[in-house]
Amino acid sequence: MNAETLLASYAQGERDFHKAILIGAQLQGADLNSINLNKTNLMNATLTQANLSLAEMIKANLINADMGHANLRGADLTKAYLNGANLMGASLNKAKLFSTSMGGVNLIYAQLIGADLRQANLTQSKLIGANLSNATLQDAQLNNTNLIGADMRGSMLLNVDFRGANLSSTLINDDTQLDPKWRVIWKISNHGGQKHDLTNADLTEANLIGVNLKEANLKGADLRGANLSGAFLTNAQVEGAQFKGAIGLSENAKFDLKIRGAIVD
Repeated sequence: MNAETLLASYAQGERDFHKAILIGAQLQGADLNSINLNKTNLMNATLTQANLSLAEMIKANLINADMGHANLRGADLTKAYLNGANLMGASLNKAKLFSTSMGGVNLIYAQLIGADLRQANLTQSKLIGANLSNATLQDAQLNNTNLIGADMRGSMLLNVDFRGANLSSTLINDDTQLDPKWRVIWKISNHGGQKHDLTNADLTEANLIGVNLKEANLKGADLRGANLSGAFLTNAQVEGAQFKGAIGLSENAKFDLKIRGAIVD
């Protein structure tokens, strides 16, 4: 099936196109509201500004598809494959993205208000300025994602993997359900940790690039695998703190930490 055949059939009232092969299809701006594209292969397809609201796309192959500024409000993308897809500026409010593969996806400025992203894999995705307010991301993988300026107020973030994620300028509030470890990391990423008491804190694999930890109490803290590039540790108390595998520490910095009682290797 090609794009022209699909559009003609849709115009005549057909809605069921499940398992169709539409690799590289050009469907930009198409009105495909409530279409059934379950298990359809749309790899490398162009769907920019398309209307896919309420579409069924369960287990669809959308790898490297271009869906920039598409309307996917209320669409069901459960267990779909979206790796490398472009969803910049797309509307995914109330969309179902349960257990969806979204590694490396571009979701810059996307709208995901109230979306279901439980168990989704968003590893290395770009979520700069994305609106995830009131979304559910429980058990999702957001390791090494860029969340600068993302709105996560009121979101369910329990058991989310934020290892290496950039949480700078990310918005959360008291209604955001976030594991204590990551709330602490969010706080020092956005407000600094100077003179903070971080005794025995779990900061493993946290993105702490450029964070001010001057004079902080880091006794017994665990910073293994943390990214400390450009971080400030002047006069921090580091007795018993673990820095093994930490990124961004010069040899001089490691030596200094070691003589101050830290565990570096």
